[in-house]
Amino acid sequence: MTKKSLLRTPGVSPAARTRAWIASAVVTTLLGGVGYKAWGVQVADGARLREQAVRQHVHTVEIPAPRGPILDARGRPLAVSADAESVFANPRAVVDVAGTAERLARALDVDLISLEARLASDKHFAWVARHVAPAQAAAVRALKLPGIEVTREPRRWYPGSTSGGPVIGFADLDGKGLDGLELAMNDVLTGRRARFSAVRDARGKTMMADGLVEATPGATVQLTVDRAIQHIADEALAGAATLHQAQSGTVVVLDVATGGVLAMASWPTYDPNDPAAAVKAQARNRPVTDVFEVGSVMKVFTVAAALDAGVTTADELWDVEGGRWKVGKKPVIDTHHDWQLTTADIIKRSSNVGATKIGLRLGRERLYEGLRRFGFGSETGIELPGEQRGLIRNGRTWREVELVTISYGYGLTVTPIQIAAAMAAVGNGGVYHAPRTVERITAADGTVVYRHAEPGKAIMKPSTAAALLLMLGSVFETGKHGGTAASVLVPGFKAGGKTGTAHKYDPAIRRYSPDRYLSSFAGLAPIDKPRIAVVVLIDEPSGKDYFGGKVAGPVFGTVASETLRYLGVPGDPTALDHKAPRSEGDVEPAAASEAQPGRKAHSEDPPELPEAPLEEPADGAPLVDIPNFAGMSIARALDAARSRGLEVAVRGSGRCLEQAPAPGRAAAGTVITLRFSDGERADSANR
Repeated sequence: MTKKSLLRTPGVSPAARTRAWIASAVVTTLLGGVGYKAWGVQVADGARLREQAVRQHVHTVEIPAPRGPILDARGRPLAVSADAESVFANPRAVVDVAGTAERLARALDVDLISLEARLASDKHFAWVARHVAPAQAAAVRALKLPGIEVTREPRRWYPGSTSGGPVIGFADLDGKGLDGLELAMNDVLTGRRARFSAVRDARGKTMMADGLVEATPGATVQLTVDRAIQHIADEALAGAATLHQAQSGTVVVLDVATGGVLAMASWPTYDPNDPAAAVKAQARNRPVTDVFEVGSVMKVFTVAAALDAGVTTADELWDVEGGRWKVGKKPVIDTHHDWQLTTADIIKRSSNVGATKIGLRLGRERLYEGLRRFGFGSETGIELPGEQRGLIRNGRTWREVELVTISYGYGLTVTPIQIAAAMAAVGNGGVYHAPRTVERITAADGTVVYRHAEPGKAIMKPSTAAALLLMLGSVFETGKHGGTAASVLVPGFKAGGKTGTAHKYDPAIRRYSPDRYLSSFAGLAPIDKPRIAVVVLIDEPSGKDYFGGKVAGPVFGTVASETLRYLGVPGDPTALDHKAPRSEGDVEPAAASEAQPGRKAHSEDPPELPEAPLEEPADGAPLVDIPNFAGMSIARALDAARSRGLEVAVRGSGRCLEQAPAPGRAAAGTVITLRFSDGERADSANR
């Protein structure tokens, strides 16, 4: 048998053998392809495909942690978290996009077009509406729409409504603080979210979960603010601002012994439950964000610096030139036409001439150092966002005219909280406590992680503080030679303080306005043993009254009296609840050339316009106006900043929620930090 015959299978035709070979080759090729594909799936693309499978079938579910509460000084809630219902969708599971969107839009009162676009996406999850009313949530459940679910999530509630709104601030839909203490204390208020892995089916629904981690609530922040005192301040301020048709207003109440903020009111205010109101009203926490030239209130600290330096005494007599004096080319004028006043009387009668002479004797460097000791020109460090430090240039660079104007309150800017802290130091025997709002922070497990224990620091001699208390008390004296607060009533208590009525700088005319004022009052009560310091600023009153004693003084009287009664401070039986009308001698008419048409001259009426601020400050940078960026888009804010020579640092996107420094005047080239809303409208319930 030949070799060729051995390769042949008996009875099998050559054609059959050919077909068998072809079939074997095809099967071998197919098996090779399957093997190659299996190698690719398991080896070459294994990591990528496993990751894709995890994304499709396993997902991490996050449950937001309850945000920690904010409590007042007596443990009453100012901000709490409670469950609210929200509606979400799995767009892939929605059967009829148009019909579902139409029915949901009717039930939830949301925009149909945007809702339909969200439901038509290729995602597994999309918010339909967040924090809806219970009736709306029930209506959605009743519809039983495929792919539409209702869930519960934490929502922030503010029981006090508008009372203290700018201080407390607000949080967004995801529980992130955006303003006030909610922003400043966001890290401690935010708890730890619960995270766990879950398997979902082809429709995207969660089937099971492993490794559940409990959510940890945020810490509890207890404040020095007292809800009742805050309400007193808010009501008194709103009444005065409305009565006098003011542009804005501020009240600060400090505990003299500790520096704790008992109340901090701003007008206009807003309700944190409706964050959109903050943008609409351009409301902000003005005691820390706004700076002012406050005028005569600053005379207290000029005199304090002089007494402490030993360059004068309370009973030293000064020639006040009949109320008219000139330093170089600068006229200094008083409304009163006194010829001789003691240092104490300079405060009592609010003499510009007397304050100027004291400032000149003290000298620029010692006055500058004294004002800096009181905290002017520096941030207080209070736990609130957007604090401004004010502007007071180095005393070595002052010209004589600047020394003159700064002596009686022009040429430097300060914040209301700085004035309150400085006044509290006078009432505390010369010991300064940095103002604060946070008393204690307690973790979710009950551990106290922070308790305020910062000691005060002496910034003046006790004898200086004692002398100032007597001077401040004399401001309330009545009679022919009474003080500028003779008409201010503090029912049941004796108080001390200082009035202020300052012309406001008008950037439009590049000089001080003849009819725009800042009315102020800063004081202590009771004056024999001060318990509280109260500062009131009413910005641009437009009614018939505009001077501090008439506009801001009554607010001080109401807030001081009601706060002391609430705190249980015993009243003074010798203090009259009502004072006799001031005699004609208490109001001295200004000269015809000084009086303003339609307005009556008053002991605190500034009869002259101060010299305009230097257009070229000592450091060589021209002053420019900082606009109010609230509500602006990034593009608009950048345009507004560039047109004024300002540099901008942008945080986030969307609409501007906060700026630092606040609107006012600053050197060209100042960097303005703007915080935007990250593309989310705080007032929107939709995502």
